[in-house]
Parts: sequence; C-alpha cells; structure tokens
Amino acid sequence: MTSPRHEASGSEAADWQWDRWHRVLLSWGLWPSVAVLVSLAWLLAALITVAVIGLLGQGSWRLGLVIATACVWVSAPPMVYVILRQVFRLEQLRQRLQALAVTDDLTGCYNRRYFWDRIEQEWARAHRHGLPLAVLLIDVDDFKRINDAHGHHAGDLMLQALVRACGASLRSTDVLARYGGEELAVLLPQTNLSGALAMAERIRAALQQVRIDWQGQSVGATVSVGVAALHDSHANVQAMVHDADVALYEAKRAGRNRVHGAPMPGACAALTQSAAIGTL
Repeated sequence: MTSPRHEASGSEAADWQWDRWHRVLLSWGLWPSVAVLVSLAWLLAALITVAVIGLLGQGSWRLGLVIATACVWVSAPPMVYVILRQVFRLEQLRQRLQALAVTDDLTGCYNRRYFWDRIEQEWARAHRHGLPLAVLLIDVDDFKRINDAHGHHAGDLMLQALVRACGASLRSTDVLARYGGEELAVLLPQTNLSGALAMAERIRAALQQVRIDWQGQSVGATVSVGVAALHDSHANVQAMVHDADVALYEAKRAGRNRVHGAPMPGACAALTQSAAIGTL
C-alpha cells in the first residue's frame, strides 16, 4: 500500500516537472511552442508506426509513415494551438492578478502588503549576510488642506505626481509603496543610515518641486520623512519600521518639510538628527 507521504512526493515531482515545462513553453512563445510540440507528436507517431510494422513483420513502413504524417499534421496543429492558447491566456491572467494583488490602484506603485513581504525578505537577507538596510516613511504635509481647498480629485492627482517624482529618485533595487492614505514607504536594501538620510533629503527636495495644474492654479506640496536603519537593537523588522514612524513624527513636530533620522546607539547626533537641509 502506498503511503500518503509517497503519494505526496510523487505529486510534488509531477508538479515540478509540469512547472518546468510550463516555464519553458512560456519562454518560447505561442507559435514556436506549437511547432515544437507538433514536431514531437509527429516523431512519436513515426516511431510507433515503424515499431508496430516491425513487430508485425508485414506492411510497408513507408506507407505507414505517410499515413502517420498526414494524420499528425492535419489534426495536431489546431488541437495543440487551442490548448496552448488557453495556457498562455491563463498565464497572462495569473500575471495580471498577481500584479493587482501587490499594486496600489490609485498610484500604480506597490501596496502595503507587498512592502511588508519585501521588507521581511530583505530583513532576513541583511541578517544572513551582514548587510545594511534602511527604511523611509514619507508623509505629505497638510494633505487634508489640499483636499479641502481643491477637492479629492486634485489630492489624488497630487499624490500620483508625488509618487512618480519619488520613484524617479530611487534606484532599481529600492521598493516604493503606498503605506496608507497620503503616506509612502521606501525600502532601501544595502543602505546604511547616512546613505538613507542622503536619499531621503534628495526625495524631499525633489517632491518640493512637484506642481500640478488644477483649475488654473498651480498646486504643490511638501513632505516630511522619517528614516531608520537596521541596528542590533532591533529585535524584529517591526521595530525598525516603528523607529522610522517615530522619526517621521519628530519631523512633523519640528515644523514639517524636513528629514529626521531615528537615533542609533553609538551614532553621533549630527548624523541621526538630520533636519531638512533645504528648509533651514
């Protein structure tokens, strides 16, 4: 009797083989995949025909190959095409749903869920390899004032413009996400505190220049940024994000439109208390 464990391992092996072929076919594209599978079907049919004729010891293998070839090339291409077209459509749908699950509808950047998935991964990698890691929390100053004065649609356009400008300031390895409401989060892999503070100030200055045209008016906004970098005092990734949140609160309390770094044990005050350079 086959044990459940053996049945599970056999199923996993079959799933792995299908996943492997699935990736290969997708990498080839629809029509090359159709051509390859039809050619394989023809080759298999030809081998079976020759083998059967050889075992029976009678009949013409040439005639058999002609019949096998005609049957395969008439019936196989449309069937293979229909099946593979559905496979490719399902893959496109899967990718679209996967993108929707991690994308913010309004801004087009990543959402909070994806941010937490990535920061957990980067946290583990940073601890495993001894790499630096930093996070920024960015909040739009007086965003309610924009909504109240110009309407929520203007606020949405402003948030979209700010996200585009922020993304243009980041590296390809950085992760930008809408953390909630008018708050953004930026994950900076392999970045220490001084590098994160410099990046935060660059973002603050860039976003200060963003303007949108709304009903004949030029509307702008400023942001406050809280910065935290990985340190031995952080028991978990939530502790690091909490430090960035506290630093953001301090930036708001100090007058907004500035960058504030969370204190790190052993770091000098000049490094951890980097108030907005452009506003002093």
